[in-house]
Amino acid sequence: MSSDTPSSPGSLQQQPYRLPSAPDSTDTIAMIIEIVFGIFGLMGMGWLYVGNFLYAILIFAGFFILLLIEVGVITLTFGICACLFLPLNIVIAVVSGLRVRDHVRQTNAKGSVLYVIIAASIGFLLICGLLVALGGFAAIIEAINSTDWNSL
Repeated sequence: MSSDTPSSPGSLQQQPYRLPSAPDSTDTIAMIIEIVFGIFGLMGMGWLYVGNFLYAILIFAGFFILLLIEVGVITLTFGICACLFLPLNIVIAVVSGLRVRDHVRQTNAKGSVLYVIIAASIGFLLICGLLVALGGFAAIIEAINSTDWNSL
């Protein structure tokens, strides 16, 4: 019996060689998406990227309401509070980005860029529509203020 052959069949089975898998960067991508879009007012995009739709919608709606409140406070204080809200919004975006990164690491979620593209498009259209409506509202207020009511 030679030393090259096993003494019994199946005692030495050669394992197939597997290439090491590339590290998954879903957690980092989700964090970057959440922070970048969050700084521009579209919170929840990182959560949407990993497929957590309910949490993404809740974060988007909550942050949008916060932005409306901030605009009201900035208007009432004639812009003095604006210097406080910008750092606050950046901190909120970073914390949410870190939370989505931890979520991906704990649940091993996978991301889909298609969700982000669709949601970002809808979000940008929503923001642009609101800005147009705000401009129309300002034009109506200006027209009312410039009308000479005594001559009517």
